[in-house]
Amino acid sequence: MLYIDAKYAQILGSRLRNFNQKKDYLWNYSCPVCGDSSKNKLKARGYIYRAKADLFVKCHNCGYGTNIGNLIKYVDPVLYDEYVLERYKGGASAYNSHKDVAPILDRIETVDLLEDDILSSLTRLDTLAITNPKHPAIKYIEDRKIPRDKWYLLYFAPKFKTYTNTVIPKFMEPVEGDHPRMIIPYFTNAGKCFAYGARAYGNEEPKYYTIKVDDTQEKIYGLERINYAKRIYVVEGPIDSLFLPNAVAVSGASFDTPTIRSLLSNATIVMDNEPRNKDIVKQLGKYIDQGYSVCMFPDTIEQKDINDMILHGGMAPEEIVEVINTNTYSGIEAKLRYSEWKKI
Repeated sequence: MLYIDAKYAQILGSRLRNFNQKKDYLWNYSCPVCGDSSKNKLKARGYIYRAKADLFVKCHNCGYGTNIGNLIKYVDPVLYDEYVLERYKGGASAYNSHKDVAPILDRIETVDLLEDDILSSLTRLDTLAITNPKHPAIKYIEDRKIPRDKWYLLYFAPKFKTYTNTVIPKFMEPVEGDHPRMIIPYFTNAGKCFAYGARAYGNEEPKYYTIKVDDTQEKIYGLERINYAKRIYVVEGPIDSLFLPNAVAVSGASFDTPTIRSLLSNATIVMDNEPRNKDIVKQLGKYIDQGYSVCMFPDTIEQKDINDMILHGGMAPEEIVEVINTNTYSGIEAKLRYSEWKKI
């Protein structure tokens, strides 16, 4: 149904302020939900973008995200009726004319947007696994048991510091102590790389670097792949997020950010499993008070994070999801469970 979505995106554009097509299957506009800006009418932070064979929308000001059909319905109900009828004629269900187009998020081919000049000089690990399956970078992700269908999200930089200086000057020239690292790109919903994490393979310090190319973006990993209509798991580390369906990572920052707050009714906060860590205990209590749904792991789980549960706890990702779902609390129930959990 992509051709129908694209057709109606163009028609809808006449109803949207500052509507502009950036490239194939990527449009920019001023968000009609929040108004985008009361002071600057030229602000345009809404995007219509492609994910697999359908179009979705996202506002980087208010966080509104849905599929193209719901945006059409919000802006012009009459046009929406025409859109539904055309999709139905094209073969969509009579009872579910556009809501059945949510992307299959756990397959490599769903994300067509992850092409960026920032990454053009790097090797994607799913490609490296084909050309050089015994490469140390491939052995590393195999040892970490990172799901193979997520390898396309990871890259290899043979000289991390030299590479970084081609993107944004960070290291003094001439570069000393250069070394390889795994690159973990952060994308906007429209597929633009605005930052990347760099994980050392050896004993280099620091173990992680985060390089921000665009300081205006919140440092949240995985936004380009989530389905806003489903439960969203919010974890701390990008690698941990690769083991869960529909997950994002806050990368060591606060879980309470404008973007995460916009997901309040549909998100589960999954902090590291450290009930004896005073800072984590305090933060979790704050998130409960702010109305978030939070996971409090049972005391039978000893490992501190999701990857550790897989590597040393012998758990499968499906088991971890089940544990999270059955140990998620909110409201009064969360406060009661919290009073017990923090004493473990």
